Amino acid sequence: MRRNQSKPEEIPISEEDEIFKLLTHNTRRNIIKVLGEQDLTFSQIKRNLEIDSPTLSYHLKSMKPFVIQKKSKYTFSQVGRAALYLLTKTDQSLKMSRTKRYFHYIYAVTCICWVIMGFIIPFTIIYSSIDLSILILIIIVHVLAVINMSVIGFLRSRYI
Repeated sequence: MRRNQSKPEEIPISEEDEIFKLLTHNTRRNIIKVLGEQDLTFSQIKRNLEIDSPTLSYHLKSMKPFVIQKKSKYTFSQVGRAALYLLTKTDQSLKMSRTKRYFHYIYAVTCICWVIMGFIIPFTIIYSSIDLSILILIIIVHVLAVINMSVIGFLRSRYI
């Protein structure tokens, strides 16, 4: 037996082109992101985006496939919810790729610090007295840990 498979609602090509055209504008994407949190009035959207009334009015009119007005509040149409989902997934994907790169850099810096310690520690033990070698090892480990954490802090501020 075959199950009834419902086809997803197909959007005509001309409307699909219009939808992607609307998403190319940064202000419209920001409107969608702001409305993604909750239904808002015109003045709440204006305040959140810090744009003037004529500009917001123009963009809201051009976003008819995405946004509908109910009782003085703007909310999403079905297509608008799909656009929000698309934008959210795109933002998450970009953040994940930056975060992956960040962790690769951290891993590389940590490995380099451990390799340096692996070369320096035997030399300090062999060529110095026990008391002095312990002091030198503590200093070396501390310095390399500080360098490692500084690079990690720099990478964190840059990529996250």
